[in-house]
Order: sequence, then structure tokens, then C-alpha cells
Amino acid sequence: MSLQRSQIPALPAGVALRGRRALYVAPDPEPSGARIWFFTRLGGVSRPPFDALNVSRKVGDSEEAVAENLARAREAMGRRPTAWVRQVAGDGVVEVSEGGCSGEADALITSRPGLCLTVGVADCAPVALVGEGRVGMVHSGWRGTLAGISGKAARRMGVRGLTAYIGPCIRQCCYEVSPELAGEFARRFGADVVSGRQLSLPEAIRRDLLEAGVREVVDLGLCTGCRPELFFSHRKQKPVTGRGLAAVARVEGA
Repeated sequence: MSLQRSQIPALPAGVALRGRRALYVAPDPEPSGARIWFFTRLGGVSRPPFDALNVSRKVGDSEEAVAENLARAREAMGRRPTAWVRQVAGDGVVEVSEGGCSGEADALITSRPGLCLTVGVADCAPVALVGEGRVGMVHSGWRGTLAGISGKAARRMGVRGLTAYIGPCIRQCCYEVSPELAGEFARRFGADVVSGRQLSLPEAIRRDLLEAGVREVVDLGLCTGCRPELFFSHRKQKPVTGRGLAAVARVEGA
């Protein structure tokens, strides 16, 4: 992507574009006691169709490019240690206390200050959870959403007063699903999470989180399908595209 920062169209209210090399969006203002990074595709070195800040080694991009992109993302995150999982589109939640891979799951939670919890996305919703002394990061595609992974992670955190932040993901305007899947979502979350065959993944996630007792759900309102200049979208850019990074960390001393 050759788009310059000054050429990026306006973002929704309450969303800020940040970063020096690797560019990311974040809620504005950010939560007290935590930092959130929803990385764009801008500021990396990968060549098309992975341009430019692809962080996945599994899509066919060069190892050298991915390594440099990850280094730039870590720079943006203050070179904090990072934890991740092998995502399997399920409802697994793991508690972590150190960097590195923590096995198969789709959500991570921690109480350790300064540890970045990360997931890779390209249409699925990244959901950051922030509470007193605890943070979590969720990868929620349609399977995980139906399985209630965001609510499950919120309950596992075991703290009151949680706030959730739904990052860039594919939205109802761009997400047509089968009649059968639309029916499953309507039965689970209410008829108005679908319009015909158009599914509102963030609305289903919002309802799951509220059922789990989350105090506030902040939806950044960014669609990966509508903003190809900013985000990777598997559905809109298939058969091959990159993956973006989403991360959350407790601020040291919070």
C-alpha cells in the first residue's frame, strides 16, 4: 500500500490513528490502565498481495518481510513482551503470565503488567477487554461468536466493571452469510443481528458481552470490507491476503 498518512480518509469519532512506522488505530481516549493497538495494513514492508504490514507466516509471505513487520509492530508496542496462541476458530480461553505461544485457543487473559496479548485478524473481530488489574484479547469469527467466546473470556477474567473494545472487523454491510447461518445467529442473538443474509458480527458480540455482565462495549465502527486501504479482509481480498495484529496490555503500575 502506497497510501500516505495524510491521504487516509477520516476515521469515526472516538478513533485515533497512531504510530510512527507501523500504523494502528486505537480508542480515543484510551482506557485507564491499559493500551490497545488495532494495527492497520500500513507501515510494513511486504509486497502485494500482503502489503504491507502482514504479520502471518502462514499466508505465503516471505519470512524476512514478516519478521520485519513484527519488529515494527513490537516497536509500536514499546518493545513489550508478547503472548499469542495458535488460533483455531473455537472458544478456548487461556490465562497467560509470560510471552510466547500458549497453545491452541482464541482468547488470552492476563493480570501481568506490560505483557501484550495479541491475535491475528483479517475480518474476524478483535475484542480487547479491560478491567481492574486484568486485560484480555479475543479473536471472534462467526464460529467463536456463536460459541460465546467473548462472553466466556469476560467471565474468566473475574473482575467487575469490564469495558470491551470491538476493533476493525467485517460488518453487516459487507458480510453475507448462508440462510442457515443467518438463522443460527438470529435464534441465538435476536432477529435484528441479521438483515436478510447480512450478518452484524459486532452486534452479536456486543450482546454476548452484555449477557456476560460487561459494563460497557465500545465499538470502533470500522469495517475491514469497506476500508481496503487500511485493513486486510479475507472475504474482500481473497484468495490471498495478509493478517493484521491486534493487541492489548496493562500499563505498568496500573
